[in-house]
Amino acid sequence: MGRRLLLGALAVSLVFLAFGGLYGGLAMLRDPSGASLGMDVVLPRLPVPDFVWPGVFLVAVMGLVPLALAYGLLVRPAWSWAAAIARPSGHHWAWTGTLAIGLALALWLALQAWMIGFAWPIQFVTASDAVAIVALAPLPAVRQRFVLR
Repeated sequence: MGRRLLLGALAVSLVFLAFGGLYGGLAMLRDPSGASLGMDVVLPRLPVPDFVWPGVFLVAVMGLVPLALAYGLLVRPAWSWAAAIARPSGHHWAWTGTLAIGLALALWLALQAWMIGFAWPIQFVTASDAVAIVALAPLPAVRQRFVLR
């Protein structure tokens, strides 16, 4: 597969994650009981009184961050404030952040499975997205494009 196709697939995976995070997070913020998403039944199993904080997390971390990362992968802006993320990995901040968000998504899903089970179709779709992100980012054709010189 060509580098452009792999990079495009990775960016699409991030945008897909962003739309899911924004949709789910905003739905939780609009209805903190979770009833509109059919999640009110799992609320007693969670360490939160409602879905406000999970909604904030979804909007910020699984919504806005993946959009910024997709932009970063495609445009590769040299933002000085993001250089701290790039230095330890030796790769552009967008690549480092993409790998980190893929791993964070896998951890988020594992936490969900432990706390509420893994039964909703969206969990399987999101897990597939996590696998795609974590599998595509380290491929040599993708990774080499983001090595800092």
